[in-house]
Amino acid sequence: MPAKADLYRTAARMLGTIDKRGWVLRYRYGDRRLLEDVVLPELNRDPGVETLLLVGCAWYTRHYPQLLPRKRVMTMEIDPAKAAFGGDSHIVANMADITEHLPSESLDAVICNGVLGWGLDEPDTVEAAFAGAATCLKPGGLFLLGWNDIPPRNGCPPDTIAALDGLEISDIPGLDTHSLIALERNQHCYQAYRKPDKG
Repeated sequence: MPAKADLYRTAARMLGTIDKRGWVLRYRYGDRRLLEDVVLPELNRDPGVETLLLVGCAWYTRHYPQLLPRKRVMTMEIDPAKAAFGGDSHIVANMADITEHLPSESLDAVICNGVLGWGLDEPDTVEAAFAGAATCLKPGGLFLLGWNDIPPRNGCPPDTIAALDGLEISDIPGLDTHSLIALERNQHCYQAYRKPDKG
């Protein structure tokens, strides 16, 4: 673990140096580009969104908080070594334990992309994670899910997750659709939900 953490810290420093020179190295795939070029900028422009949680960190997500300069951004990752790729406000935890780290109704948006089927796999853990995210969302808050609808990544498709039943379908920020296949080759889908307003 220390060697992996050292490697990630070194990579994060090198990438940070490159980023500061204006050469942000990004994942080249369309699903990430859609998130970076459309969805996150739209959230940054939305005056109703103040506090966001980005779940899942890697070298290609390190610059996501900078895409949301008007917002309070927190990141969450289960692997402590990947904290080097998290934001200034970073939580090392399993998403299933989200309510142990964040108060109820404290978030305007939760972005969970590339986590379901990539470590968040067991149905009970998925239910706990998504129910916890819903608890932490303010009324009207956004839950954006990005997942791969191909085996073995689609063991818990969204239509089987009871925790999502309490949310309303919503348009993906910047797009006029609730659901979209953003990358054909791995069937990477985005789906948006909102916590119902009270009353």
